[in-house]
Amino acid sequence: MTTTGLQAGASSIQSEAFTILSNQPWQSTGVTIPPFVEVMIAYQNGLWTADPDTNGGKPYDAAGCPNLLVPNDQTNYPITGVQMGALVGRLNGGAPFLIGNGPYAIISAAGGALDLCINDDLNGQYGAGLRDNRGSVNVFIYPTNTPPDTGTPLARDPAQTSPAVPASQLGGLSQLIGTWTNQNLGGSNQGGPQAPFSYNVMPLPQVDPSSPTGYILKNFTYYEELSFTAIHGNAPNRGGIGQQVAYALFYEQRVYFAEGPNKDALIHAENGSLLLLLDSAQPLGPYGNGDRDGLGNQLVKNSVPPTQQYNLVKQVSVPHGNSILALGAYSQANAGLGVPPIPSVSPLPQGIPTVQYTVDDPVTNPQPGLTANPNQVLVNALLLRPCTNFLQLSMSTANGTGAVTNIGYEQQHAKVSRYDFNYWLESFDGSDNYTQLQYSQTITLQIPINGKTVSFPHVTANTLTKVKGS
Repeated sequence: MTTTGLQAGASSIQSEAFTILSNQPWQSTGVTIPPFVEVMIAYQNGLWTADPDTNGGKPYDAAGCPNLLVPNDQTNYPITGVQMGALVGRLNGGAPFLIGNGPYAIISAAGGALDLCINDDLNGQYGAGLRDNRGSVNVFIYPTNTPPDTGTPLARDPAQTSPAVPASQLGGLSQLIGTWTNQNLGGSNQGGPQAPFSYNVMPLPQVDPSSPTGYILKNFTYYEELSFTAIHGNAPNRGGIGQQVAYALFYEQRVYFAEGPNKDALIHAENGSLLLLLDSAQPLGPYGNGDRDGLGNQLVKNSVPPTQQYNLVKQVSVPHGNSILALGAYSQANAGLGVPPIPSVSPLPQGIPTVQYTVDDPVTNPQPGLTANPNQVLVNALLLRPCTNFLQLSMSTANGTGAVTNIGYEQQHAKVSRYDFNYWLESFDGSDNYTQLQYSQTITLQIPINGKTVSFPHVTANTLTKVKGS
C-alpha cells in the first residue's frame, strides 16, 4: 500500500493505492469512509483470474471474466448475476457491491470500513474456490473534490478613507476592481461552473512507450475566481529630474477543473499586479516640500516628465516557478463599440506530429473543435449575449523589455519563453459599466522532444462575470 500524501481530515480520507490479491477472501483496505463523504474506487492496472479454465486461460482486469456471469443459485459468491472475477467491495461487512474497473462512487449515510476482494467462490463450495486463482489488481481509492466557495473575494481591500483609492489615475484598470467568476449568461444555463465558456489546451512532456511522440495533452474546460484590489496609493519611480508613477491593482486567481475525473480540483493558482504608469515631474525632496516638514507640491528645478512606449504592465507570479513581466500600451483608443473582434489562435506546435490535437479523447482532448481554436469559446459567449461596447487591454513579454524567468527544472523541461495576454472588458448597456470580462492567454513553452526543443503554445480562454464590485 502506498499513499499520495493527501492528509486526511475529520470529514475526509487519504488517497491510497492498494494491491488486491485474487487468492485471498475479503481484504481490509484500512480505509474507513466517513458518513456522507463520497469516495471513488478506480482500477489502475494488473490482471487476475478466478478460474484458469475460463477465458481461454487468459487473465483479465477488474471488470471480471468476459461473458461469464455467476449463476444466481451460487450464493457463496459475493454477488451473483454479475461477472465472475470482478472486483467487489463491502462496508462494515455489509452487503457486497460491484466495483469492476470503475471509477465507482460510494457514499454512505453510516460510513464504515472498506473491504475489497475478487468475486469468486470464497469458501470453495463449488470447486477449487480461491486456491487456483492467480494474479492481482491495483486500485486507487480517493475522495471526490469539494467544489470551492467562489463567492468570497480572494483579495480584500483594507478599509481606509484617506488616502482614497486613486481610481481616476487607474484609467480603465479601475473597471477591474472586484471579483469575477463563471456565471450563467443572459438567463441561460451556459457560462457557469457546469458549462463555462472556457477552454484550456495544455501540452505535457511524457517520455513513455504509450506516448511515442514524446508529449501528451491535458485539455479541459475550467471555472475560476479572479479578484482585483486597488491599493490606497502609488509607487513613484524617481529618476533624478523626472518620475514615473505606478498606479497598481493586486490580483488573485484560482482555477478549477470543470470536467473530467478531477473535477473541482484546483488546477492553477496565480497572483500578481497590474500597473498603469503615468509620467510626471519629480517632487523636490522626499515629500515635495524640500527638506522642510509637511507635504508640498514643489518640483525639482528643470524637472522633465519621462517618456515611454509602454504604460501598461502585468507582473505575474506562478507557483510552478515562473515570474512574468508583460508590457502594453493603454489609451482611450483601446475602447470600441459593439462586439470586440476576437482573433483566432492556434495551439499547434511546429515540426512535430500533432495528431493528438485532432483525436476525440474524453480524457486528454475532450473537445477537438475547441482545441483547434480555444478563442472560439469567447465568440460563442458573445453570440449568446452580444455586448454594446468594450475596452481591450493587451500585454506581451515581447514588448519592450518584458521578460520571463523560470526555475531550473522548468528551464530543462517546460521553459516559458513568451507570454501574450488580452483582456476584453465588456458592457451591455452602452456605458462604461463593464460587467463581463473575457480573456485569452498564450504561454509559449519550450519542451525538449526527441532531442530537439519544440515551441508549444499553451492557450487558455474564459468568460467571467463581475459578482462583487469595488
